[in-house]
Amino acid sequence: MAGEEKQLVVEETTVVPGKMEFRLISPTESNFLKHIEWNKEELLAAVRSKVALYEGIVYTEETVKTAKNDRAELNNLVKAIDERRKKVKEVINQPYAEFEKELKEITDLIKKQSAEIDEQVKAFETAEKEEKRAKIMEAYEKAVGNLAEILPFSKVFDQRYLNKTCKLESAIADVQKKIEQVKTDLETIESVCGKYKLNAKDIYVRTLDLSKAMAEEKRLKDLEEKLEAERIQKEKAAEERRKAEEARKAEAERIRKEEEQKEIERQKKAEEERIAAEKAEAEKKQSVPEMSQDVPTEQVAVPEKEENVPTQETEPAVDPFAQARPVPEKKCRTKFFAIGTRDQLKALVAYMKESGIKYGKVE
Repeated sequence: MAGEEKQLVVEETTVVPGKMEFRLISPTESNFLKHIEWNKEELLAAVRSKVALYEGIVYTEETVKTAKNDRAELNNLVKAIDERRKKVKEVINQPYAEFEKELKEITDLIKKQSAEIDEQVKAFETAEKEEKRAKIMEAYEKAVGNLAEILPFSKVFDQRYLNKTCKLESAIADVQKKIEQVKTDLETIESVCGKYKLNAKDIYVRTLDLSKAMAEEKRLKDLEEKLEAERIQKEKAAEERRKAEEARKAEAERIRKEEEQKEIERQKKAEEERIAAEKAEAEKKQSVPEMSQDVPTEQVAVPEKEENVPTQETEPAVDPFAQARPVPEKKCRTKFFAIGTRDQLKALVAYMKESGIKYGKVE
């Protein structure tokens, strides 16, 4: 039976002359290993029995060493099973690894020849692209004119022009269109932009984007207007501060002059009062004996008028050893007023106090 099956397989691998195909000989696709038979139930029962020994165990601080040993035993069991799995995988994969190596030898032979052909194909394609690029550049040079300096070929050339799907005529037309667009945009900038046209042109040459160039011109114009508005505002504020300072100084000068005028009037009034007082004093002095200078001042109370002040005479006791006492002078009362400076009048009062002279207010 086995011999008949082998003979059948050999017949299936017969290669027809001139026909190239890849067929499996042994094992055939239908004879590949479908399932690995192993003692699953036996091992499963043993593991369940082993695990059951540890279920529900509560370890304490005293039995932590035992817990570590139990953990190590279970981990070793897992490691042993996994090592066996790896070995089975290695055995199963070994035939495939050898098959893959043999197949690669054949594909490498094909790839080598394909690479040699590819080099020639790419050489032809490169030459074709260079020729196409040269024709596009020739069209560019005819159309660019005096814009070559600001619009080099690299800025208008698109690598996609060299693709098979892009026709030469389409590429040349696109380049010419770009050049014409640049000319139109520069004319627009020249006619529309004002003092910042050079800045706008600079942005356009770098970006070939008219909207960005116009935006730059507007930005600079807005900035100029803003700075001018700020300058005017600062000048206005400075002018307002100057006017406010002048108004403040004028008000201060007005107040100073007003105070000065008030002081003049006060001094004038005081002088008039002084003259009136002197005049009144002069008139009053005409009825008083001359005894003071003609200078108005404060009045100081002094004794009113001369009069005899009775003294009580008592007969002293006779002291044979006592010296003779001086006979006290007779005290008199008089009424007068004094004119002098404040310091002079104070000195007069002090003198009368030191001299024991009694004085009072003149009624």
